[in-house]
Amino acid sequence: MKKVFAIAISCLMLAALQAQPLTFPKGVNTSSWQKDKYPTVFLIGDDSRAFEALSRSYNIPLLNACEDDIETAFYKWKDMMIALEKFSKSEGYDIRGIKMWIKIFWSSDGSVEHIAYFLKPHSRNVSTEELSAFFESFMATYKLPIDVERSFSHYGSVSFPTYYQLNQP
Repeated sequence: MKKVFAIAISCLMLAALQAQPLTFPKGVNTSSWQKDKYPTVFLIGDDSRAFEALSRSYNIPLLNACEDDIETAFYKWKDMMIALEKFSKSEGYDIRGIKMWIKIFWSSDGSVEHIAYFLKPHSRNVSTEELSAFFESFMATYKLPIDVERSFSHYGSVSFPTYYQLNQP
């Protein structure tokens, strides 16, 4: 009976260890291993291993990073989409007509660390190499206005132009 009880306790402890989040606390430099191991920008279908691993590592959704305030989370998402449009105009890269599924992976300070995307069938035909290069340039200039304890991500659908008006909640 004692052996069964000891085995049960050991299994519970092992399960609890496996349930720990794979994200890192604020201040820990995750970019050194993640940016070397996984591409910064990639097509979801081209590197499913990276997409799955990053999704496990950045397992806190944007909504939770915004303290479960849906208006704030939506404002942050709109802020980034508007910034993408403004950046495209400044760089002379036309993103109008592009429709995609996109997952953004942010560090705890709001810096974009990875972007994974998949163009929708009814999207304007664009070079994925050029679009990926555009995203990499954007990542170097943009920081989401947020400061949270852990890295986080958001997966969503986006079409350009966005037609958003930026009114903070």
